[in-house]
Amino acid sequence: LQKQLHIKRELDEIIYNYNITSKSKEVTISDIKEKINLYISCKQLEGKSKNPLRGYIYFLNKLDLFFNKPVSSITTMDLRIFLKSLESSRKQDTINSYITQLKGFFSWLQNEEIIISNPASKLNKIKTPKRLKKPYKAESIEKLRNACENIRDKALFEILESTACRVGEIPSMLISNLNLEEQSITVIGKGNKERCVYFSTKAKIYLEEYLNIRKSINDVIFLSLNKPYKPLGTRGINFMLERLKKKTNIKERIYPHKFRRTKATNLLNSGMDLVAVQKLLGHESPETTERYAILNQEIVKYQYKRLTE
Repeated sequence: LQKQLHIKRELDEIIYNYNITSKSKEVTISDIKEKINLYISCKQLEGKSKNPLRGYIYFLNKLDLFFNKPVSSITTMDLRIFLKSLESSRKQDTINSYITQLKGFFSWLQNEEIIISNPASKLNKIKTPKRLKKPYKAESIEKLRNACENIRDKALFEILESTACRVGEIPSMLISNLNLEEQSITVIGKGNKERCVYFSTKAKIYLEEYLNIRKSINDVIFLSLNKPYKPLGTRGINFMLERLKKKTNIKERIYPHKFRRTKATNLLNSGMDLVAVQKLLGHESPETTERYAILNQEIVKYQYKRLTE
């Protein structure tokens, strides 16, 4: 590799003062699509979950549409121009996530020895002001809870509110993994990893009632309200929350992931250990958990006085 890089540098210096044109009249063929398919296949073998993979495919297909050249000929400047073309219609955080995906893709290409150097290694993320996203107000939670009309929605709402699960983990919840006595359930999280989460007494009561009246033998817990009673997906959960919001006068934005942040905040403010909250949420590091939660100022003041006075 070092010899190849040395030869490439020498060739670059030699041909710098020359204009070189190809004799070939053939149309340039891109192999980006082929490399994307290989990359996605490898990620699937590594156990990457479906939702992130869908995001990778969606974004990398944009790369394929933008360039009509072999992946080995893409330069850092090419990638900067590509990102610039997306910048006007995307938020800074979104562009940063694109940079992360480009780094991952081209690092894999380099590790697989498909390309010699990684053009994405020199890409720098945009500096963005860090803002703590606020959890739900207690009043909003109660209004949404009261807006639930059928037993399935009541059970689903309480599970969403009390488990701190990712929205993508709820559709895969199975009756066979449910322990009503311990008020716990095993879920499959990111990276196909299993973890145990716990739910409230309210959730237990509504779950028992829902499972008793449910007209299906499907092992998946949450199903559609009407025949043929298919497993409820993430879109169905979002649709339910939209319906609940319309029945209330709540002004704040309502979406599933905010329940996760709210639960993390409430648990930390109630004195639960950070490492325990981290394990409950299925985070790799406590730093990720800390970003989820906003500590109550009174808790901060109490901890400060306890340690300094």
